[in-house]
Amino acid sequence: MFPDEAEEVREFSREMKLAIKRVVVTHAHGDHSYGTVHFPEAELIAHASFWDFWKEIKEVDREFFARFLPGFEPPELRSPDITFREELRLDTGTEIFLRHTPGHSPDSVLVELPGKGVWIAGDTVIPIPLIASGSLFELLGTLKGLLKRFRGQTIIPGHGRPLKGKAARAAIEGNIRYLEMLRERVGAEIERGSGLDAVLRLDPEEFGISAGNMGGLGLWIHRENLKKAYSELSGKL
Repeated sequence: MFPDEAEEVREFSREMKLAIKRVVVTHAHGDHSYGTVHFPEAELIAHASFWDFWKEIKEVDREFFARFLPGFEPPELRSPDITFREELRLDTGTEIFLRHTPGHSPDSVLVELPGKGVWIAGDTVIPIPLIASGSLFELLGTLKGLLKRFRGQTIIPGHGRPLKGKAARAAIEGNIRYLEMLRERVGAEIERGSGLDAVLRLDPEEFGISAGNMGGLGLWIHRENLKKAYSELSGKL
């Protein structure tokens, strides 16, 4: 995302005697897409819905980063050179598959390296799922599909440390439990005739969320999830 991070990537590529020819964008949110501007020479690969989704969220995304990173000036993005819908196999020296994993966002992508047992998950698997610009039901479906395919891979999440073996499986299962609880508790409030205000008053601790989660962002993420779940389950968009 930042110039110093891009330079670290370039330095690593120089040490390994590799050329950066392609950059895969896991989704359009700025913390995962702004960094592409530092690699103008590379082909940009993204899901087919990436560009339209980016245009839809662009202003809100800029406001978000202005609030959390005062002084940061978001760059202008370019449209991808290569897009796909469900799956794309990249022709490289290492077998790489890109898979559409919607839910966190409509354009979310997981990068799979089967020969190395690695999944680069973007924000599809993170400490607390975030569905504000995605879908509760889509993310549940995606995560359950990943769990069925899980064979001990190492997961590199968009936020947090790499996870291996049992820890990786537990992360997927934990995300599923949280989303299922979100569906059940918000759904129960809607059945009782409660409005959004009542839903937002649900105790975060009941969902395993505390002020310290994700560097203090946990409560904000959870509140956004409650809003989205209420919207999706009640039909009040």
